[in-house]
Amino acid sequence: MPLALMLITVAIGWSVEDIPAYVLEYPGIAFGELPPDLDTPVEGTLDEISGVVQSAPNATGTEYRILYWQEDLAPSTRKADWLVERLQTVMSPDMAADLLIGTTEWIEGSMASPYRETSSVGLIPTVNFNIVTDNGSITGMGKAAAIFRNGYSVLLYAVTPGGSWIDVRTALDDMLSEAYLTSD
Repeated sequence: MPLALMLITVAIGWSVEDIPAYVLEYPGIAFGELPPDLDTPVEGTLDEISGVVQSAPNATGTEYRILYWQEDLAPSTRKADWLVERLQTVMSPDMAADLLIGTTEWIEGSMASPYRETSSVGLIPTVNFNIVTDNGSITGMGKAAAIFRNGYSVLLYAVTPGGSWIDVRTALDDMLSEAYLTSD
């Protein structure tokens, strides 16, 4: 009898779905984890065509942003180029002018998600970047990534002041590893 009770308890525990930390309804993407500075996201306009979510102002100066657009990209679209070009257009002009972008790397999203086999966000282009002044001082550092699914393009980026102890690059990687599709 105790064995049967344990098996029922385990079966019930495995069948309970995790509640995501945040869901973007229109692109259909859920995030199982959010960095502390994004725990209570500030939502801009979120509709079927486009939307923006960002972190609230905070003492560390760290900024996280998630932007999405409904768009049909041509199959020949170079998604890594799309990421770099879109990042440069959405960042504030003072940051974009001093942006030094690294080489694109591709990662597999959803790897830490319990839904990685059925609802993966797929391969994601990412770039590390620094904000560098004319005299070579690093005034900011960050990472950007893009998810292309369900007819949407989603840009995520995180940036923190130079010399900060906050590792936004790892935080964004963790966020992407816990992201998954809410619908096909």
